[in-house]
Amino acid sequence: ALVCVGFLLLFSQDTWHRTMVGERPPTVQGLDETSMVPVHEFYMYRAAQDSELKKFAFGDMDAANMDGAIWYLMNEVVTMYTAGTRCPRKFDISKIHRFKVQTKATLPLAQQGMDFGTRFAYDKGRCMGRCFANNMCTSEADCEEQYQRYGYVVGCNNFGDKYPFPDMDTEVPGGIWFSVPRGGRCDGTPTGDADCTWTYQDAGEVTLEELEALSPGQDNCCNGHCTDFWENQFDVGANRDRISQVLDLFKRKYPALPRDLPPAPCNFKRERWYEKDHWPRRDPWV
Repeated sequence: ALVCVGFLLLFSQDTWHRTMVGERPPTVQGLDETSMVPVHEFYMYRAAQDSELKKFAFGDMDAANMDGAIWYLMNEVVTMYTAGTRCPRKFDISKIHRFKVQTKATLPLAQQGMDFGTRFAYDKGRCMGRCFANNMCTSEADCEEQYQRYGYVVGCNNFGDKYPFPDMDTEVPGGIWFSVPRGGRCDGTPTGDADCTWTYQDAGEVTLEELEALSPGQDNCCNGHCTDFWENQFDVGANRDRISQVLDLFKRKYPALPRDLPPAPCNFKRERWYEKDHWPRRDPWV
C-alpha cells in the first residue's frame, strides 16, 4: 500500500480502491467491483502537424470528438480567432488524426457516478491543470493530486457545460474535448486499474488540404491554396454540414471502418470532483 496526500491507495491486479481519510462523497450504491464498470468505445480526433505523432506516441495530449476538432480548427488554426485567415496555420497543423479509443473508469471514479474525470490541458506533454479563458490555468499539482486520487483517468468537457473552456456558447454545441494521460494508457482492453484506463488504435487521418478541396473558393487562402470549406463558421447548420463532410471523407478513405461510433458519455461532474476548488489560476506561459 502507498499513503499519499491523505489517501490510502491499494493496488491489486484486478481492482484499484481508495480509502479517503475522513468523510467520503456519496457513492453509487452497489458498485463495488471493477468488473461492473463499463468499457466505452468511440472515436477521438486530434488536429496536428504532420510530424507530431511520428515524434510522440498518442498520450499526454488533448483530443476531441469531431465537433470539438472542427471548432478548434475554425477558431484557432485556419483563422485568427475568427478574425480573418491565419497563414501559416497555427502550429503548422495540417492533419486530423482519428483514433478508436476504449476507456474504462477506475472504481473510485465510477463510485462517484462518472466515467470521465476533468479535462486537463496538456502542452508538449506537460499537464498544465485546468485552463480557463485567457490562458488562466491551475497547475501541474492539480493534475497530480487528482491522478493520485482517481488514477490516470481520461478527462472530458462538454462544450454545453462551459467549463473549463470554452466557457461561452459556441456554434458547435455538440463539441467535446478530452485529455488522455499517458499514465493510464495500456494494451488490449482497459481494466480500470489506475494505470490502465484507456487503449487506442490508429483509425486513419485526413489532411486539411483534402478537406478544403471539398469546397473550392476564395474565402480562405493559404500557401497558394484557396477554399470555401470554412465559410459561415458562425452558422450552426453550416457547421453541422461541415462535420458531416469530414466524416464522409474518412469513410471514403477508410471504407472498412465505421463512419462514426456512438459518442462518448462525457458525464464529468465538477461538483463531485471539486467539492472545494482551492486551486489558484495563473498564466503559465507568461
